[in-house]
Amino acid sequence: MASAFTHSVAATALTVCVARPGLPTRVWVAAVASAVLPDLDVIGFHLGIPYDSMFGHRGLTHSIAFAAVWALGLSVVLVRTGDPGLGRARLWLLLFLSTASHGVLDALTDRGGGVAFFAPFSAERFFLPWHQIPVSPLSIRAFFSLRGLLILKSEILWIWVPAAAIAGTVLVVRRRRRRG
Repeated sequence: MASAFTHSVAATALTVCVARPGLPTRVWVAAVASAVLPDLDVIGFHLGIPYDSMFGHRGLTHSIAFAAVWALGLSVVLVRTGDPGLGRARLWLLLFLSTASHGVLDALTDRGGGVAFFAPFSAERFFLPWHQIPVSPLSIRAFFSLRGLLILKSEILWIWVPAAAIAGTVLVVRRRRRRG
C-alpha cells in the first residue's frame, strides 16, 4: 500500500482541483479521511480474515463500489450538517475520487495481491501496468525506519511532486481567469 501520508496528499490535490476557495475545513478533512479510510481493512489481519478474501486487505474497501457508496453517505451527512461549500454532485465527486484514489495508488505499488476494484461483483485483483512504487510497511515502527524513509522518498517523487504540480497548475489557471 502507499503510505497514509501519500493518500492524504492525493486527496488534498484532488480537493484543490474540485473545490472552490472558502471550502469549509470539515470538507477538506472528510476528503482526506476518505482517502485513508480503505486501509481500515488491515484490521482483518488481526481477525484472521485471509488477504485474498473479499473482506481482506485491498478487497471491498478498496473497490469502486465502496468509494461510490461511501461518498454518497458522507455527502448526505455533510449537506445535512451545514453548507459544504459545493453542490451535491461536486461534493459527491470529490469524496468519490478521494476514496477511489486509495485503490489506484495501491495498484501502483510493487507488491501485494492487487486491488479488488470491482468488489463485491468480482473478487479478482488488479495492479496497474506501471507499479514500481515500493509498498509501505503496515507497522508504524517499520515505517519510521531507513526502509520506510526510502519508500517515502519514492512516494514523494512519484506521487507528491506530480500532485503538487497538478494542484499548483489549477490554482494558477484559476487566478489568471479571475484577473482576466
